Amino acid sequence: MNFPIRRAGRVAFAFAAALAMTTAILPAQAEDGRIITVQSDLQKRADALLQGIGEGGGKVKYGAVEPGATKDGIVIKDVEITSPDNKTLKIERIEVRDFDWEHPKEPKRLDMSVKRLVIPADALEKEAADLGLTSLTVNADFAYAIDEAKKTFEITGVAIDIVELGELKIKLKLAGVVLGDIKNAIGGEKKEGEKKEGDDGAMKALAQIAVVGASITFKDKSLVERMIRADAKKKNISEAEAKQKMLEELAEQKKKAEDDATREVIDLAVKFLTKPGEIEISANPAAPANIMATFMALMGSPASVKEMLGLKLAVR
Repeated sequence: MNFPIRRAGRVAFAFAAALAMTTAILPAQAEDGRIITVQSDLQKRADALLQGIGEGGGKVKYGAVEPGATKDGIVIKDVEITSPDNKTLKIERIEVRDFDWEHPKEPKRLDMSVKRLVIPADALEKEAADLGLTSLTVNADFAYAIDEAKKTFEITGVAIDIVELGELKIKLKLAGVVLGDIKNAIGGEKKEGEKKEGDDGAMKALAQIAVVGASITFKDKSLVERMIRADAKKKNISEAEAKQKMLEELAEQKKKAEDDATREVIDLAVKFLTKPGEIEISANPAAPANIMATFMALMGSPASVKEMLGLKLAVR
């Protein structure tokens, strides 16, 4: 059931399109004393952000654009983004607080928020209707930073609040991140004479990256209730029966579980299903945990991964 997040994620790329049609023309004082227009400054930023967006065929319009509260900030209001298949998403407000304007194609830092992104019924996937949704309203914050000198990548705060379903928050810090190796591994643009590493490059990139810390939190608003209701309708049974069957299936899985770590996860799933609230998974390894070694351990024993990452799971 990942459709809300996937849909919200797709539109994040389209946020930049709202910068393309700046309409306000107001005088502003540049740091070096030059008199420039806000429109000109914002248009340059729009051009930098929108390179390649037009290839998707989408259209954007909005009511107003203003300088943000910070030097690199910008605020766009009453945004409408229409996809090539004529689906329109509306956003009340987009605020960019910080952005790596010198590297717009591969920004090393970003801090932005979106208020009231409304996704109408015709833009939702079938699963949304199954959950009784006629639209989705999303508020979101995105903030990350890449430090090439320290070789770290840190998601300082991602929060996606899907008003009708729940709120997802993510924090993550990775070490050993070398952008050149990652770009090469995933098939990015290569300089003349540069070797394409392919699968070997991907393995090399994974072998050098380590998890320093991470947390994922989901706060339920109505997702669990809607899932139970949809399952009951599909099976033509009552909601109480549908919920009981889910609990029975989890109980059977617990009987077949081969380790305590798996049984703990199932117990938390039962607790969350019985009384939906907030579920959190956090990783605080004693030392940075290599991603490749973690994958290898996962194939052997979930319990060893829990110890390696310092995993903690909680339902509140």
